Amino acid sequence: MSDIYLDNAATTKTYPEVVSKVIEMLTETYGNPSSLHRLGRESRLELEMARRIIAESLGASPEEIYFTSGGTESDNLAIKGACLANANRGNRIVTTAVEHPAVTKTI
Repeated sequence: MSDIYLDNAATTKTYPEVVSKVIEMLTETYGNPSSLHRLGRESRLELEMARRIIAESLGASPEEIYFTSGGTESDNLAIKGACLANANRGNRIVTTAVEHPAVTKTI
């Protein structure tokens, strides 16, 4: 019998194409994209191509796409960004007791 996995809110199985791209980036194009050497420049090209693909699929501009290291950093960026963008509208945020700690601690 095959497994039925119902916890996709926590972790979702990765598409094989994504795994292949990650392996390629970790083994062939692993340079720091902020570096000026060849591997850094190649890595920067890959990063910007990914940014454009994601932006296009979301109907956004590439400048609106930010990459983070994980969920907590993403939650912080979204919450703090929304607060700063709406600071002139007040200083109250409504949330629930069942929010993830990454959200409640930031709020």
